[in-house]
Amino acid sequence: MTELSAPRSTWPSRVAALVAEFGEVVTVDADSVVVQVGSTRASIRALELAAGLEVLTVTQLVALDLPNTDALRDDVEDCDAQLSFGALRRSDPEGVTTDVLQYYTFPAGSLDDMPLLTVLHMVLSAGADAAQQLSG
Repeated sequence: MTELSAPRSTWPSRVAALVAEFGEVVTVDADSVVVQVGSTRASIRALELAAGLEVLTVTQLVALDLPNTDALRDDVEDCDAQLSFGALRRSDPEGVTTDVLQYYTFPAGSLDDMPLLTVLHMVLSAGADAAQQLSG
């Protein structure tokens, strides 16, 4: 089967096989895959929100422990505005330091392998590009 509507236990292995084409798969468990893309790591988790509504959630660690300055806030907002998919956010907008994460959730139940790979590639590579921009 090439759809996420396959038994939930097969989702991580399917996603892992797809993202291995552009990143190193770090771990695979019953519900999620962690992949290294450039200097970033992303967790991709399969969820069934309701009967017939299967989604993938992507949480990508773009930058870790950066000084939480006004300049960083502006840079994150600029990078976020350039994204076609997802949202880029600071994990602690009020702290002395912060992590920068990209979030994206999308319905994936009916996507065949190539469209699913395309969406994941676009999201994860945009996060890796943002990491390069924010790291200087």
